[in-house]
Amino acid sequence: MHYIVMDLEWNQPTSFNTPVFRQVGDSLLFEVIQIGAVKLDDRFSVLEELSIPIRPTHYTSIHPRVRRMTRLGREELCDAPAFPEAMARFADWCGEDYVFLTWGGDDISVLRQNLDFFQFEGETGKMYDVQRYYAEAFELGARQKSLKGAMEHLEIAADENRDFHNAVNDAYYTALVLQKLPNPEGVLHHEQTPRKLCHNPRRTRLRVSRTVPSVAQALESPDVRTPECPTCKKPTQLLTELTPQAPGKYVAISQCPQHGQLFIKVRFALMPDGQKGMHLSVTPANRQNRAYVHTKVLQNQFKRKRGDAFDPEDLRGADSNMPFEEA
Repeated sequence: MHYIVMDLEWNQPTSFNTPVFRQVGDSLLFEVIQIGAVKLDDRFSVLEELSIPIRPTHYTSIHPRVRRMTRLGREELCDAPAFPEAMARFADWCGEDYVFLTWGGDDISVLRQNLDFFQFEGETGKMYDVQRYYAEAFELGARQKSLKGAMEHLEIAADENRDFHNAVNDAYYTALVLQKLPNPEGVLHHEQTPRKLCHNPRRTRLRVSRTVPSVAQALESPDVRTPECPTCKKPTQLLTELTPQAPGKYVAISQCPQHGQLFIKVRFALMPDGQKGMHLSVTPANRQNRAYVHTKVLQNQFKRKRGDAFDPEDLRGADSNMPFEEA
């Protein structure tokens, strides 16, 4: 049996008011524009790689965020095969006896929607989640973990010739993470099932105050650098740096001259329309808040001294805002 580590890149409507989206609606929220895969043998050694660019036939205008992250645009995809042809080629490459491995559960849901929409009749293997197995192996809880963060944790150096957010590169990096896990075949205990994607303009798991052009710019904005006291509505001064808790999550302590210390939480997430959303929370600080922020500041200082890279714009490991249908 072979293990096929798969990753997808996909495009999305530039607006949910476009004629194309009004025509296809929930049947195609995301259109796959690249399939990347790495084939492993039964000892989890890399045998070969495959990258297939895909020409979108519905969302033909590449969303600016998608182009920025993937470096795929109309000119790169204009001569590529459409999804049914690309998927047939991928299926032939996979062979007869294999299972799919992915990082997280988003790819399987997007793939299933594209398979259904384009009426692809070929068989696909079972799918298993490396992200969930990584979190279990290191007792990291249920929150999504970024691929980049897992590589840093396992001291896997990124290849300067392999950018993230390229499907075959992300599949390759996922394979490297799997190889580092104790008992890699344990991933087969984490079978995935696709979830139905359903656009709902009122739904988001993140309460969004506003959208922002970038995380870095938002963290330097006056409302974050001098957060308003919820009682007197006057600007306060940060006593600590804005410290990352996890992808897209920051905490700090600020001081109001009249009302004492305040606990600052800043949250970011990728929204279903591709924009970055932010929510700022300011509440009275208690002893537990202060101790927690102090610990996170020390941890972050240690990571910086160790040379751990941190990309504030990488929100793929933040709480998912994929528009899944509610259970």
